[in-house]
Parts: sequence; structure tokens; C-alpha cells
Amino acid sequence: MSDKQRQQHVYQTLKQKHLSLGDENTTKEEWLTNVQRDIYNSIQGHSGLLEYTALNQQGLTSSQMLRVSMIKKMAQKAEIRKRIADSTDEERRKIVKK
Repeated sequence: MSDKQRQQHVYQTLKQKHLSLGDENTTKEEWLTNVQRDIYNSIQGHSGLLEYTALNQQGLTSSQMLRVSMIKKMAQKAEIRKRIADSTDEERRKIVKK
């Protein structure tokens, strides 16, 4: 296998694992949303990070409550991304400003 094919294979494998990589058609907003969702997913998926983050949060008392909060944030990001994709340019600017 040549180096170029190997690099393409590695890229495709990473792209399947990490959605935030995107492609040449990915907008800045899409990329940022994907990265934020990946971060929330990583934190809620690793118990050590979740415990550490829960200790730093003032209003939340347990790691389970923080996990639910992270999952809700991931869903909100997906909803915003869908609204942006379905809207016109003028509506996108208003959504992004919020």
C-alpha cells in the first residue's frame, strides 16, 4: 500500500470515529458545533473527566446530573445545526448571534 493510500485510509478511519473532522464542504459553524459536541461526548463518556468537571460545577451536585446536562447540550447543538442548515442566509445570521 502506498503512502498516499495509507494516509487516505487513516483519514477515513479517523473521520468515521471523529465526526468533527469534516470535509472540504464543512462550514466554520458546522465544524465548531461538531467539536463542541465531541467535547461534551468525551466528558460524559469518561467517568474521571465527568467527576472532575462535576466537582468544578457550582450548581450541579452529582456526576449523573452533569452527564444528563452534557447530553442535553449535545442535543441542543444538533438542533441549532439543523435550524441553520434549513434556514436562509439572513436567518442564519440571527440564529448564530443568539
